[in-house]
Amino acid sequence: MRRLARWLLSGALCGGVSFGAQTQSCALCKDRGVLACRPCATKTCANDRAVLHCSIAQACDECGGVRWLECASCGAAPEIDVARRRAELASWRESTRPIDEFLGRSDLLHLDTAHFRLAFDLKRSPFKTATGPHEAAHRLLELCERSWSEFVADAGVRTEDLTGVTQLFLWGSEKDQERASSKWALERSKSVAKLMGASPVITLCHGKGRVRNESDLERELVHQLAHCLMSCAYKSVWLGGKKAGWIDEGYAHFCELRRMGSVSVWCSLSEEMLEKLEPWKFEAEVARRAAAGEVLELSALSGLDTVALSPEQRLFAWSYVDCVVRAHSGRLGALVRTLQQEKPTSEAIQTALNVSLADFQRDWATWAGATYAVRRR
Repeated sequence: MRRLARWLLSGALCGGVSFGAQTQSCALCKDRGVLACRPCATKTCANDRAVLHCSIAQACDECGGVRWLECASCGAAPEIDVARRRAELASWRESTRPIDEFLGRSDLLHLDTAHFRLAFDLKRSPFKTATGPHEAAHRLLELCERSWSEFVADAGVRTEDLTGVTQLFLWGSEKDQERASSKWALERSKSVAKLMGASPVITLCHGKGRVRNESDLERELVHQLAHCLMSCAYKSVWLGGKKAGWIDEGYAHFCELRRMGSVSVWCSLSEEMLEKLEPWKFEAEVARRAAAGEVLELSALSGLDTVALSPEQRLFAWSYVDCVVRAHSGRLGALVRTLQQEKPTSEAIQTALNVSLADFQRDWATWAGATYAVRRR
């Protein structure tokens, strides 16, 4: 019996049978069924923070931007549907063709995030710390996503309350800027143009007008995005053209001052007026005028479009928005929504903030006196 057992065991071992042996995994992919695309790691886009699509990444001939290839050394089911992803990316790239074809270009850089689409055409980076135009384009979208997150927090809106993505263009050529602004912003401009509404557009020419360096570019984007994001919330109405310019321009100044520490972008003012405009320190100026009894009350600002606001009216519009955002946290969106229904400012304040316009004015005076005075010391 013992001899039989030894004989059976010896035969099994000699025949290559292994009791309890486990299936060997693929040495290349570890049974994932996919391998990282090596060219992508060294030659194409390595910056994928919050970016959904990048035309540089899709320049890879090996994977088409997927960054993964199916493993040919094993039969494991791929963790990623490479073919499907490749088809999705090819479809996205086709969606950018109308821009290329209209301008007769094949070298534009295109990138998408969840909330922005960017066509970028600078030969040099506008950011000192970026290695080149490609990295600068990614940095630019990070700044825009920051503005989007700040607006959502300021207004208390939900993602689904914002109706569409914002199309951005950044040019190094006045000619391309003029053509793009006429086509997509419906306003011919050599420097800056925007279109508000459900699908906002901002197109800028770097190195021209008031956008000449890194600080100018960020400042302009912050200011213009404030207008555009507010215009594509809820009913997609630009309040600056609906007799509520105080909240439209006031919030843009608020965002610019918060991010950049000062204000220098004034929409719809003539060059002659801009030349005479003093570079105010907004908080100190409002505090000074309030102490001198030179307050422009909110009731005097309501009913005016953005283009009709004087510099002094915009100064106080900023302060009223500042008070709404910081003293009535999360209620800016409710105020925007009510004003979009073409309600007067007094009714909008009552509905959104649950105070009368007169009470809001008194509360603002108390809040501004304490807040701005503290900041000056």
